[in-house]
Amino acid sequence: MLSNWKAHLTRILLALWGLQLIWLAWHFAPEARDLARRIGSGEVGAAVRQEDPWYLWSASLSAVIPPDAAYVFVDNYEAGKDIKIGYYLAPRRHLLVSPQSPAAFLFHTLHEEQAAYLIVRDRAKPPGPGVQAALRSQAVLPLKIPGPGQAYRVDYPLFHWGFYD
Repeated sequence: MLSNWKAHLTRILLALWGLQLIWLAWHFAPEARDLARRIGSGEVGAAVRQEDPWYLWSASLSAVIPPDAAYVFVDNYEAGKDIKIGYYLAPRRHLLVSPQSPAAFLFHTLHEEQAAYLIVRDRAKPPGPGVQAALRSQAVLPLKIPGPGQAYRVDYPLFHWGFYD
């Protein structure tokens, strides 16, 4: 009697496991077809990048920013997005500035490094004091590129050396 009970329990567990496999196969069928197509065409690595909003946004930026240009990326250092955007936008020169940087430091960096673009990591957060001052100036114009961040074209010669705070 006891062994019969164990056999029934084993059959029930195997049936549930089989149902789970069938449900997973049905649920992930569209992705499986897409994965099979990507493996067949040899574009496996592109699947991950095409789903990353940072990659898509940086691809749009790389079409606008020339390879020999420099840009200032406004981000907090611990987020790690500066490494990702630097990788995606290589070989462009990359300068990292904190969001809380004062206007004088940001203006000096833009002018001295001849940075033609200003990229802010998070468009949802209010900009820091340096970016606010830059936006009020006539030297920064927003680029209309949808994505997780905000990019600006900078006319860096308009930022002359001096104290801006």
